[in-house]
Amino acid sequence: FLVVPAWSAYFSGAFTRDYLVNPGHSISAILYAPIVETIIIFVPILEICRKLKASPTWVVLLFALFFEMLHTRSLYGHFVLYPTNVTLTVLYLSMRERSFWHAFLFTAVVHEFYNFFVSVANPLSYKSLIV
Repeated sequence: FLVVPAWSAYFSGAFTRDYLVNPGHSISAILYAPIVETIIIFVPILEICRKLKASPTWVVLLFALFFEMLHTRSLYGHFVLYPTNVTLTVLYLSMRERSFWHAFLFTAVVHEFYNFFVSVANPLSYKSLIV
């Protein structure tokens, strides 16, 4: 889901119809993955850190690094995803001060919006653009 390299490769003519993104995968990435990731990754790790009273600064920096390493292998991807994951982690921790459900819902929904915009911006999502 790295938009800039995808558009760069598109304009260089690197893509054919064989490389199209399956729309079903985009729907899962938008609707289901953020909820599942929030449940199985954000909640357990960040709740343990909260119970241990770990420094929020270190929790944000290290958890964001861990979470983005699960998502990308490219060097460019690390630079793009790290700030996004810092934002999601800060959102979870700040909303957690209100309640668990605020933290869970806000994080999952913002993550869904992020995945939606990345999917829409990816040139591989559009058959008409690929020759």
